[in-house]
Amino acid sequence: MKDIIKILPENISNQIAAGEVVQRPSSLIKELIENAIDASSDRIQIYLNESGKKSIRVVDNGIGMSKNDLMVCCLRHATSKITETKDLFNIRSKGFRGEALSSIAAVSHLEIVTKRRADNFGYKLKIKAGKVHSNEKVVSEVGTSVLVKNLFYNVPARRNFLKSDSVELRHIINEFQRISIAHCDLNISLNHNKSEIFSLGKSSIHLRIKNIFGRKIEENLIPISEKTSFVKISGYIIKPEASKKTRAMQFLFVNNRYIKNNFLFHAINNAYEGLLPEKNYPGFFIFLKVDPSSIDLNIHPNKIEVKFEDEQSLYSIINSTVKHSLGIFQVLPTIDFETQSSFEIPYHKRSVQPVTPKIEVDKNFNPFEQETSKYHSKIWNRSDAFFEEVGSSNLFNSNLINELINEESNKIFQIMNSYLITSTRNSLLVIDQERAHRRIIYEKLMKKITKADNSSQQLIFPVSFVLTKNQKFIYFELENTLIEMGFRLKLVDNFNLKITGIPEICSDNQSHKILEDLFDEFQTDPKNKSFSFADLIAKSISKSSSIKKGNSLENEEQKNIINKLFSCKDYLLCPFQKKIIFSISKSELQNKFL
Repeated sequence: MKDIIKILPENISNQIAAGEVVQRPSSLIKELIENAIDASSDRIQIYLNESGKKSIRVVDNGIGMSKNDLMVCCLRHATSKITETKDLFNIRSKGFRGEALSSIAAVSHLEIVTKRRADNFGYKLKIKAGKVHSNEKVVSEVGTSVLVKNLFYNVPARRNFLKSDSVELRHIINEFQRISIAHCDLNISLNHNKSEIFSLGKSSIHLRIKNIFGRKIEENLIPISEKTSFVKISGYIIKPEASKKTRAMQFLFVNNRYIKNNFLFHAINNAYEGLLPEKNYPGFFIFLKVDPSSIDLNIHPNKIEVKFEDEQSLYSIINSTVKHSLGIFQVLPTIDFETQSSFEIPYHKRSVQPVTPKIEVDKNFNPFEQETSKYHSKIWNRSDAFFEEVGSSNLFNSNLINELINEESNKIFQIMNSYLITSTRNSLLVIDQERAHRRIIYEKLMKKITKADNSSQQLIFPVSFVLTKNQKFIYFELENTLIEMGFRLKLVDNFNLKITGIPEICSDNQSHKILEDLFDEFQTDPKNKSFSFADLIAKSISKSSSIKKGNSLENEEQKNIINKLFSCKDYLLCPFQKKIIFSISKSELQNKFL
């Protein structure tokens, strides 16, 4: 019998190791920028072609490398920050060169040009698939330039795993933003296909945030600050009214390194308790300074996840610091103990004598008289065959629908300002008003796309929307689909988007919020959970524009929602695949009283 266990060839093991560190162009860029930072650079330039798939070049003005360092930096297990085991738990730098470079070299064509200030000339090293191709002297600027071409060219499966250029570019922009916020002392720029996306000079944290996310964010920033023997906290939190439905504006840094830690995120979320709109997340830019020996950075290949020595204490400190800042800036609800608990009469009404209210009684009203519904024939004017087809779903019963169609006297009630109740002869129907309205809006918008109907309602007063740089790229991707759905948009200057028309199903006072929510949604779900741009846009708008739970509806509005819901192709589930309706049979109700 042959032996089973084998030693992997070096090129295969290198490619496997590369997959842990270099997952996509953005992770590669993160490693190269961190290398440049630890080379004492104060100017870093990033150049991309085809979102990094074709080429990535990172140029810095740091201290450069010697010839020997250049030759060693691309070898497996090469590092500049670890010499013994205890160094693993006392990491103070991001890594001068090494570690990631060998992984990058294993799955690309790599070229490094470097020069130290004391040297008369520099050196150029070329590596293909982990093998040195050439090594020569060159004339170059002080610093290091790393060029990565044809990423994953020798690992087709991993290259096929990469998303579209627009998706990969957004990952790169996200990584760029994290590093730029953490290192405000850098001049750093990002260029894509010869177009400049960001060019950020040295600045304060406040100005850096403003330059990345636009002027609008400035008015919503609240500073936080705390210093204890255990941790120093600084940065900004975002006012509750500017919170988002995504986590895109959550930035937590430890010793200037971006991290994710659900336990600490909960501490911040908890401080906002009772202040946020439903399903919204707080935004923050929080910097923690701790003793490097009190954290473990090596539980994740990209060092994004961090374990703290005393997480419980840190949780309490962060939570109280955020609460304190919210309180100082009068964001928390306050109680005025000076105010009398009695009802206050407006000043101009104090001299007016109260009038006894008049009660009008309809003497002809008979509560036992059967009321014929005038609107029901319109609501349920559907063929039995159609209901039998869609009613086969296990969520709903076609017989129950047929009962509802044939019922002549169905009333509608709203309970808890959230649910619509109606009945048939043998059952009770409960309808989620928000989910029902989402389904109505979604199908209306998707129908406009399929029927090539781009009709629009013109706004009396055009609305201006100031785009951030990231949003501008998203807008160019979505522009055609938005127009097909009925939006009328025009980019007046580089970042000022003028809204002159919106789809008829949307309210004109929601136009700004609709686009803001759409951009947020697109950053976190660029077609990952959606079939197309149209599907994603329709889902986002249905979420933004729908009647929310907690809204009281007039009887006609209630009728209108039910009427339109049962005109939808799929009235059982909302666009996010959640149940809209459930029924309670007469027998189930009777059993409750046994």
